[in-house]
Amino acid sequence: MMQKKQIQGYVMAGIGFLLLLINALSYLLDWDVKNPAFTTLGLIFVLVGLKSARTM
Repeated sequence: MMQKKQIQGYVMAGIGFLLLLINALSYLLDWDVKNPAFTTLGLIFVLVGLKSARTM
C-alpha cells in the first residue's frame, strides 16, 4: 500500500505537469494565459513531487 507522502508527491507532480501543460498550450495556441510563474511553479511542483514520491 502506498504511503500518504508518496500519494501526495504524485498529486503534486500531476498538478505541476498540468501547470506546465496549460502554459505550453497557451503559447502554442495563442491563449491569454501566458504567465512565466506557471512555468516556474510547474517545474518546482514536478521536482518536489517526484522527489517526495520516490523516497519512502
